[in-house]
Amino acid sequence: MSNFEFQLAYTVKPHKPERDETDAALTRQHLREKLGLDTVEHIETTLLGSITLNNSTLADRKREAEKLVHDYIHDALKELRVLSTVKFYGCLMVDGLGPAIRFDILPK
Repeated sequence: MSNFEFQLAYTVKPHKPERDETDAALTRQHLREKLGLDTVEHIETTLLGSITLNNSTLADRKREAEKLVHDYIHDALKELRVLSTVKFYGCLMVDGLGPAIRFDILPK
């Protein structure tokens, strides 16, 4: 079990711009202010944090990191009830795990 620092850069877009911009703005604010992660001054869509990874291989740690952060953001979107109205695009950098990990959460 090891602790790793991470940086998550992200974009939140409305699913249907003419209807869903309010949900997208609420989501951006919630992610920045309510998730308990650090922010980067003057950069609205970057979050900093740390995660504990249990896997031993690099490939498994990458998958585990992606799943943990994806699930954390997914749960926040679910709590806000915006899973059907916003699109989330993330780029995750985890200390020591190599290139950025890209993932998204899109309306179904």
